[in-house]
Amino acid sequence: RKNKKKNDFYKGLKGGQAENLKKKLELVEKAESLKDSEEWDEATEIFKKIQAEWKTIGHVPRKDSDKIWKRFKNACNQYFDRLHDKKSDVTQEQSKVIDAKKSMLDELKTFIASKDLSMDAVEEYRSNWRNLGRLPEKIRHLESKFNKQLDVAYKKLGLNKQETEFLKFKNLMDGYLSANNSRKLNNEQLFIRKRIDEITREIKQLENNISFISNASEDNPLVKNVYKNIENHKKELEIWKQKLTYLSQMDY
Repeated sequence: RKNKKKNDFYKGLKGGQAENLKKKLELVEKAESLKDSEEWDEATEIFKKIQAEWKTIGHVPRKDSDKIWKRFKNACNQYFDRLHDKKSDVTQEQSKVIDAKKSMLDELKTFIASKDLSMDAVEEYRSNWRNLGRLPEKIRHLESKFNKQLDVAYKKLGLNKQETEFLKFKNLMDGYLSANNSRKLNNEQLFIRKRIDEITREIKQLENNISFISNASEDNPLVKNVYKNIENHKKELEIWKQKLTYLSQMDY
């Protein structure tokens, strides 16, 4: 009886392993059929699913185990190696954009150091930079280098804090636009609208506060302070409204 139980156990195990082998072979065939796929998004999703599924399938007969694992691993590796090459590959067109922008960055540095610096010329550089095209993701650091040089130019031109802040904002938004990053542009617009609402409420609150001050004459130091605060808030509000107008005019 003990032997019969033992034999039944091994039969069941072999039956289960045969079923596992069948399931794993189906995954191997699926991986091999997709290893040369150009439908990157769809194929990547499927590869991730079948890799996860492979881990959930139990043991297979020992004589088949290594052989099918190698086939599966090779198919997966071949696909993901191709995907990696595609992502890291910089096309000829992108190389031209990178070279042109590096050259313009050097040119701008030299120009800032010269005596011919003017706001119109800086704006022309800014416009030409955008027109050169979009940088690949891994070279995006050039964008921040260019923006830093613009900041140097604005400082040298003696722009006030408000003008500098708005121009920095424009550069950042133009960068998002050229990268087709509508998510960041939408988030920025939501944030600006929220700030406008907050500052508007703060101004109303400050104006209400004046009515509660006894002896609310204009020479009262407390009243003077509140009016100064209101004035500062109004200036800040104008900057945020200016930013919102600029974003609203963008086509994204």
